[in-house]
Amino acid sequence: MKRLILMTLVLVASLMARAYTWEDANGTIWSFSTSGSNATLYCSVATECISGTIPNNLVIPSTVYIDDTPYSVTSIGNYAFNKCSSLTSITIPDGVTSIGAYAFYNCSSLTSVNIPDGVTSIEAYAFYGCKSLITSITIPDGATIGSNAFQNCSGLTSITIPGDVTSIGVSAFSGCSGMAFISFMSTTPLANTNYMPNNTTVIFVPDAAVETYKEAWPDYQHKIVANGENVWKEYALTAQEDYSDLATQVGEENLRNVTKLRLSGTMNSYDMMVIRNKMINLLELDLENVNIVENAYEYYSGFHSEDDVFGANFLNGTGVMSVVLPSSITSIGSWAFYNCEKLCSVTNLTNNLTEICYAAFQGCGNLSSIDLPESLTYIGPSAFQSCKGLTTIVIPEGVTSINASTFAGCSNCSNVYMAKETTTIRDRAFQQCTNLSEINLPPALNNIEIYAFSGSNNLKKIYAYMPDVPALSTNSFSTYQTATLYVPEFLYNSYFYDTNWSQFLSIQTCSLNPDDYLKLSTNQDVTFADGDERIPDTSEDEHIDGEVGNQGGITVEGDDPQPFDEMDQNLNGEGQGGSLIGEDDGETPGNLQVNTLNVKIQVQANRWYFFCFPYDVTIANCEYPGQYAWREYDGAARAGGSNGWKNVGGTKLNANQGYIFQSSTQGKLVVKFNTPKFGGDRPKPLTVYASGNAANASWNFVGNPYSSFYEFTESDFDAPITVWNGTSYVAYRPGDDDYHMQPYEAFFVQKPTETNKIDFKQDNRETYRKSLEKKAMSAKALRVKGIKAERLLVNLNISDNDTSAVDKTRLVLNEKASRDYEMTCDAAKFISNDANAQLYTLEGSVQMAINERPTEGDIRLGYKAKKAGTLSIEAPRMDLPMALVDTKTGTTFDLSLGSYEFKTEAGTFNTRFLLRPTEEATAIKDMTQKTGVAIGLQDGGLSIGGADGKNIEIYTVGGALTAQKSGNGFVSLPRGTYLVKVDGASAKIHVK
Repeated sequence: MKRLILMTLVLVASLMARAYTWEDANGTIWSFSTSGSNATLYCSVATECISGTIPNNLVIPSTVYIDDTPYSVTSIGNYAFNKCSSLTSITIPDGVTSIGAYAFYNCSSLTSVNIPDGVTSIEAYAFYGCKSLITSITIPDGATIGSNAFQNCSGLTSITIPGDVTSIGVSAFSGCSGMAFISFMSTTPLANTNYMPNNTTVIFVPDAAVETYKEAWPDYQHKIVANGENVWKEYALTAQEDYSDLATQVGEENLRNVTKLRLSGTMNSYDMMVIRNKMINLLELDLENVNIVENAYEYYSGFHSEDDVFGANFLNGTGVMSVVLPSSITSIGSWAFYNCEKLCSVTNLTNNLTEICYAAFQGCGNLSSIDLPESLTYIGPSAFQSCKGLTTIVIPEGVTSINASTFAGCSNCSNVYMAKETTTIRDRAFQQCTNLSEINLPPALNNIEIYAFSGSNNLKKIYAYMPDVPALSTNSFSTYQTATLYVPEFLYNSYFYDTNWSQFLSIQTCSLNPDDYLKLSTNQDVTFADGDERIPDTSEDEHIDGEVGNQGGITVEGDDPQPFDEMDQNLNGEGQGGSLIGEDDGETPGNLQVNTLNVKIQVQANRWYFFCFPYDVTIANCEYPGQYAWREYDGAARAGGSNGWKNVGGTKLNANQGYIFQSSTQGKLVVKFNTPKFGGDRPKPLTVYASGNAANASWNFVGNPYSSFYEFTESDFDAPITVWNGTSYVAYRPGDDDYHMQPYEAFFVQKPTETNKIDFKQDNRETYRKSLEKKAMSAKALRVKGIKAERLLVNLNISDNDTSAVDKTRLVLNEKASRDYEMTCDAAKFISNDANAQLYTLEGSVQMAINERPTEGDIRLGYKAKKAGTLSIEAPRMDLPMALVDTKTGTTFDLSLGSYEFKTEAGTFNTRFLLRPTEEATAIKDMTQKTGVAIGLQDGGLSIGGADGKNIEIYTVGGALTAQKSGNGFVSLPRGTYLVKVDGASAKIHVK
């Protein structure tokens, strides 16, 4: 009957209890129940006791209200803050006396909590799974601790148990892997130890009770240390050749009782072994005034001490809590602190330190911060992997690459500050950084490898300021559909249309911060479109600097200016160069404004380079890698019969005039301009130099007048030009050739009788990458267009055993052309002293780089060999098949079959070779006369012209139809012999 009455009373009481809510001044709504004038924060298993506005740093009120009636908060009920994963700290008021079961269960972000002295009960699972809780906790006097109360609080560093605590539940501290020590104030050991965190935790007990505890807890006897031993032990060491000075001074029997150690002097492998293997209860280590010196003895299998190196595996897996590093060390070795789960503090990383090696701090889950010095240049793979206690990561400027898995698993890290010069984020570098919500990628970044940010699922904002869109793996991020990518307006299209960056569903523009562009560096194409926001000045008087790489380009469109202070423009001297393209009239400031332009050209030793600058250059103001020479060309002297070269007289290079340069040393030539202009059409007048020999008349040495690549077209000029390729001269003719000039490239040109200038037009400016695109498109267009029956081109190359194409020449068969030298279509050959072999045709005594003439008669082919050896001649394009006649050997070789290889002595040979059409050429000419269709041979197939409205059939010699073509264009064919038929006419042709 009594039991029935008691149960009835409990039921009535529970029915009478009801939940209330109260909203505080912060907008947080508290749920609670009352008993008398006291309140218990109340909820169910599925519902927390708070709602509304919930701050991360929560202060529990000491008083809650029902209408205007106050109730004192004395209890935190069961499940009160269950799974409140956003909470980072909790302040519990002094009036609270009990913390219910599961009260803070799995509050995974909770880093700090206070337990007031008045608390008498901490129930089961109260703080279970608060894995981020990095703190020391003192249990209030008289309190009981329920089972699993602090289980899996892996960040908990220490706990103090007062003398009158009589009950600690099973597994209360199980899984607290970071707990370095536990202090018992009672002289009487509790009956069991099933609540202990692990057998590596140091156990401090009253001095007088050490033996009592060891007897009661034999499994922990080596970890039991007297409270009085927890003091600093200080020793001045002298490294010994074959024993440990530290062990000698401390005494071997006392080594395990040392918990705080401060050393000075010198130490080596022997002392390091003693620290890691014998001082098993060491918690704090101060080595600031120690010099580590080399010794061959291995303190760890395979590793010995080295001068000024905090050695690999030195403290691997030990229970140390804090370390002050030696001031002199330059390196922290691989695995030096690996799995030091209790490590909270590492200090004194001085500016002597340059590297932190592989996995040095991996698994140091309680390490909350580390101050990396500016001297650091290398952080190894996995160096800080699973350092889940780190909240902020600041990477020094000298570290340009973030290695694989370096910060993977740093789950509490919310702020990452990368060095502005960081170029690479390697695979898994920030994987599973689950608390990272925003990242600013550094402006120099060019590569983000696979899984770099995978599993960092809270990442909501990514800011990318890189003008060179970094290479990105398909799986670099796992938040492509949930995060927003922010980019400057002038880079929006670059990211939107990039294959992998386009995976971000949300890409938005953001305002520019000049601090992210103290120097705008690019090796790709960057365009500030009309209306795009420009990069602002860093101050009223200071513009940003810029640098454009060998393959890069900066283009500014529209009227709004983009100013720069210094701009570095790089050219590699091998055909690549940065481009600067702006809009102005060539005189007044335009939209691309540069105070100082530094043109930096990589040059090889003892090699000639051809330049033409758009502004006067003071020779003494240039920077040179070694002794140097500038030369200019005298067209009048060439007209008179000399070679025209002479040393530069005076102190400057004149604008828009060609010069050649050579240095005795490899390095960079730097040419500087102040306030250059980049736009406007820039026609170049040509000068007449009369000569009795047309091949020597009116040679002008001029050049590209722009700071960019330039597409040289027939609209500029339709006569041949001669350029220098580094070892020999090559002639090109607009219309027949698609030539793209490098920035400031000089070239030779003869002034035709009816042409007074070259029209350089700003619309033809381009970047290096655009020039490659246009070349590819032009080659395709020329193939589609086919050949011209009235002008048949034969391109010839000569090569040696070391170079695929040393030099080339061209024959143009045109029945309307003259065999006399014509400056509108012919080009005399410039002979180089540097080329291993050179090739040209001859008309009379004139050596020709381009020779346009009628078909009739043999064509003499001359060559020059720098040394004796083997050379070969081939024809990659023949609009009419030609045979090469070697008069020395009596050989006639059909160039349709491939290349002709021959042996030669050194010298000039003008009578050895002849060119003449083959028998197949006669048949093709007959077919052309009958049908108007021209068939030419190019590598990999046939080129067809004059075939509008006609159908061409191509058969094997066995009679099988291989291909059909309607109209002009190119037909790709395997190597072999074919019969081409059109309108009843046919001709045989070889495809090589």
